[in-house]
Amino acid sequence: MNEIQWIPVKPNYKNQLRVGNSLFLGPFFIAALVAAIWLEKLPTWIPLAVATAIFVLWITLVLFWAPARCRVTSYALETDVVRFRLGALWHRETAVTHNRLQHLEIERGPVERMLGLSRLKLFTAGGMGSDLTIPGLAPEVAEDIRNNLIAKIRDEVLEDGAITSASSGSASSESSSKSEQEQAADSSPEEKPE
Repeated sequence: MNEIQWIPVKPNYKNQLRVGNSLFLGPFFIAALVAAIWLEKLPTWIPLAVATAIFVLWITLVLFWAPARCRVTSYALETDVVRFRLGALWHRETAVTHNRLQHLEIERGPVERMLGLSRLKLFTAGGMGSDLTIPGLAPEVAEDIRNNLIAKIRDEVLEDGAITSASSGSASSESSSKSEQEQAADSSPEEKPE
């Protein structure tokens, strides 16, 4: 069995994770500090303890979790499958076969644009949203992957279309020969009894 050739995402993805964690935890940290200053009925140590816990969590996420997740986050493009893995403590691997792909999208949020990143979203048949999202890609890489996958899907559809049209062509030729026979029978002079 062949070894899977995992391709890592761009190192800037680590910074995107750090910014995302900061934007998520920042308001909670500020709210805890505001509560410590303006809520007189609440003992000061409670909001300060909450603010300290949030700060420790933020430091842990920024210094340890984001680099670990960036190290693991990677993708593999095989002849008939797109694979993706991510995680920091727990690792998850997802695989999507090309024949299930419906459409592909490239997204770039403000932080991603600032860091020169994109994410490729793969939608499969029967799914409500994207079934696979590959973050941390360079915009050119995301476009190349999307274009290559679209070309593979198009080639597969054309091959299936040729099979379908050949089988439907034989079915239509059978039905057209039947209709020609029926027309010939209708146009032949009918014998009238005398």
